[in-house]
Amino acid sequence: MWFGFSQLIDSLRWVAIVPEWAVNLLHLPPAMIVMANGLFEVVLAGILAMGFFVRVTSCVLGLHLILIAFDFGFTATGIRDIGLVVSAFALSLMYTKDETAI
Repeated sequence: MWFGFSQLIDSLRWVAIVPEWAVNLLHLPPAMIVMANGLFEVVLAGILAMGFFVRVTSCVLGLHLILIAFDFGFTATGIRDIGLVVSAFALSLMYTKDETAI
């Protein structure tokens, strides 16, 4: 959620790391891609935090993070994102809804 809000508040700071293939694929300016990505991340993180559709949401976020991790490669940021991918998929596979929760 932190990165999503950061992208929405100061999108120009993130423009430099938008991959060229994303600009060519979407035919949108990098700043708009950053804002769309920020909105996507904030909405899905909010859904996940509220406990709705946890399996699906964590799987979608994991797939989203795979693209980001591979784009960064084997850098510190890429390795961190691979760890987040693993944790998102683990949540997707391990989550069980607690029927006793209020």
